[in-house]
Amino acid sequence: MSCREAMADLSAALDGELAAGRAEPLDAHLAACLACTAFQARLARLRQQLRFEPVGTVPDVAPRVMNRIRAVPTGRPAPPAHARPPQPPARPDPPPAPPARRWAGRGRWLLPVAAAFVCGAVLGATFIGLGRGGPGQLAMAELPARVVAAQRSLTSLAADVSLVERGWHPSVPERRFTGRLRYRAPEHLALELADRTVYPSAAWVPANVALVVTGDRWWTRGPRACPVEAQPRCTPKAPQTRLVERREPFADATPVPLDLVTPVDSFTPAGTGAPLGSRRVAGRAAFGVATTAAQVAPLLSGLAPAGNLRTLHPADRVELWLDETALVPLSLRVIVAPGDERRGWAAAHGYRDQPGQVVLELSLSRVSLNRQPEAAAFPPPPAGARAEDAAFRDRGPGGLALPEPAWLPVGFRAYRAGVAGGPPGPGVAVGSWTDGRAWVKVRATRDWPGGRLFGDLGQLVRPAGLGAGIAYWSEDGTRVAIHGAGVDLLVTGSLGGADLARVAASLPVAGRPVPAAWAEAATSTLPEAAATVPWLLRPRDLAGFAPPAVRVEGRTVTLAYAGPGSRGFLLVQTPGDRLVPPLDHDPVGVRVRGSNGRWSPGRTELEWVEHGRTLALRSATLSLEELLAIAASLEPA
Repeated sequence: MSCREAMADLSAALDGELAAGRAEPLDAHLAACLACTAFQARLARLRQQLRFEPVGTVPDVAPRVMNRIRAVPTGRPAPPAHARPPQPPARPDPPPAPPARRWAGRGRWLLPVAAAFVCGAVLGATFIGLGRGGPGQLAMAELPARVVAAQRSLTSLAADVSLVERGWHPSVPERRFTGRLRYRAPEHLALELADRTVYPSAAWVPANVALVVTGDRWWTRGPRACPVEAQPRCTPKAPQTRLVERREPFADATPVPLDLVTPVDSFTPAGTGAPLGSRRVAGRAAFGVATTAAQVAPLLSGLAPAGNLRTLHPADRVELWLDETALVPLSLRVIVAPGDERRGWAAAHGYRDQPGQVVLELSLSRVSLNRQPEAAAFPPPPAGARAEDAAFRDRGPGGLALPEPAWLPVGFRAYRAGVAGGPPGPGVAVGSWTDGRAWVKVRATRDWPGGRLFGDLGQLVRPAGLGAGIAYWSEDGTRVAIHGAGVDLLVTGSLGGADLARVAASLPVAGRPVPAAWAEAATSTLPEAAATVPWLLRPRDLAGFAPPAVRVEGRTVTLAYAGPGSRGFLLVQTPGDRLVPPLDHDPVGVRVRGSNGRWSPGRTELEWVEHGRTLALRSATLSLEELLAIAASLEPA
């Protein structure tokens, strides 16, 4: 079986459409191929985020947007007053801040990674909460660093959980769940929720769910995922159980919703939101943050086990209250955003949402921090559950010939170590270190066949100097790859960018540029791209976004911008004097920067021709209004 066939089968399997007789050869291929195993993990992460879907039909708002932009004396785009973010602090060197989250798209866009870059992570209301300075803005600017630091002091969490959802189905206007959340550093977590909803009849199956992770093992139990429009007839009465053993430490494929404990991925490396003030929540001092569903997608996706929750629009407003000291999320509300685009999206999904309606509420009570959890906090799997073998062979700390970092943050200690993979695929040595919730992991192989960087960094990466050599950052900023002499390494973790870079730089390996034939050889920097393509444009004053990852292929330049949570977009520029025929059946003509352009709602892509070049702005959920504002801000790089 080829990798292309395996990736197609993995997509079919997630949709429940794997052909008969394909499961066994697929399992054999995955056992021997790290690239396809990583792709499987990536699909799992994307599936968790598929509730954040692209918009459907979008009205032509170009004249209104352009009139607003022209009215601004500086010529800069003017985001709505309720949707302007504070300027985030600069990311410390080294290296420049990497992008913040892996790109996500529609379910039908789950293409092989080698074939397509699944572009346009959720951007939603990009420009939320622009302040005018002052103490409140300064405090919010410090939030990302505070969240990263807070995870290192959290050793355990126990809390009761309440979840209320509205608008899931016309026959079930409200669903209620109660349960408990338990956590013990670094990798024990249990989320159990009981469905308390009063359904119209016995045909509806309650969505009681459980997720339990205990170091090298995890299991889930709950109803099979089922489209809401096919309810209630499509949900089997019997819950499904999945058990996985011999799990690698901090494995990507494990659904461990750590942002429910400390929302590290939702607030780093840039962007915070607008302050809501202070109050007491669940008997604890808390401060509030106004943001969007797009930014806190990592936190919301942690609720994925909770019985096929409804889809959320990325621009919906989120009011999040965090414990003042531990930064634990204590309360969260998702509120329907106003606007024609949001109304059209709701109609396309069969929702009857009204602006200002609260469609999701999460709250914690009886919160206990840093106390030993009860003996039954992490229950064993149900009797008779059939185990899947993740094939990690534990060797214990210090039991490997692994390049180890000479520097680790204070308090970090050796955790689990072992070997993954092996013939006929490459063998991978794995070492991990932790001081509690924070962690770092090094994976190394001397058997990497090449062709692309080791470690599933995605299609666009960022090169950066690292000690005496060079390293490559992943799309989401949590992975650093090093291609050395006879060894390839991947460094991952929940640390801030500067600390992760320092760990990687302390490894006894000098990074080299990737060979010319490798996929990442086209990776560049913005100054290098501008020197090669003098007509290159870039957005101006993008608050909350890291510098772009850059790819140059011939005369085509792709800039990938990412912010906190799941926000991001692509800007693609290439020589040309006309657009190719539209791929969608529903393109809309718009005026862009004084030129005739085209908006394709199905692909959420804005295209136009300007001075002998074609330009495209792409994002799976970015609104046309925001794309036009970004287009208006473009200036020479």
